[in-house]
Amino acid sequence: MNIRNMTVQDYLEVDQLMQQLHKLHVKGRPDLYVDLQHPYSLENFRQKVESAEHILLLAEENGRILGICFVAMRERSMMVNQRTAYMDDLFVCEEVRRQGIATKLFKDAEKKAVALGAKRLDLMVWDFNQSAIGFYKSLGMTEQRYIFEKEL
Repeated sequence: MNIRNMTVQDYLEVDQLMQQLHKLHVKGRPDLYVDLQHPYSLENFRQKVESAEHILLLAEENGRILGICFVAMRERSMMVNQRTAYMDDLFVCEEVRRQGIATKLFKDAEKKAVALGAKRLDLMVWDFNQSAIGFYKSLGMTEQRYIFEKEL
């Protein structure tokens, strides 16, 4: 298995994985997520790929993309000025999960974020996704805050 940076030519395959990830969110929170055909447009994807402020990685084997990872570099505002890597998306095809692919993507993204000056890595996980919560805790991540909601 190979971990590499995404290119614009990867869009169609990456888009298929993003659709699967998005459907998990639609299923878990249909009150908040709209079912979209393309979570990232080609132009939005191109901007991320070409940006020095994004880390876009994929795991592939025999020409097939098995997993993806999207990270955006951010500067804090109204808080301590600290360069932060924010992991927007991490997803592995269901049939190849629990083979270390997500861990490799995560650790590679972590190394690249440090090289870009990040002092921390943040991400958000929905409460319905308990397997992801356990996975991130196994990588040494800790809860940072709680977000509460109440339907009115």
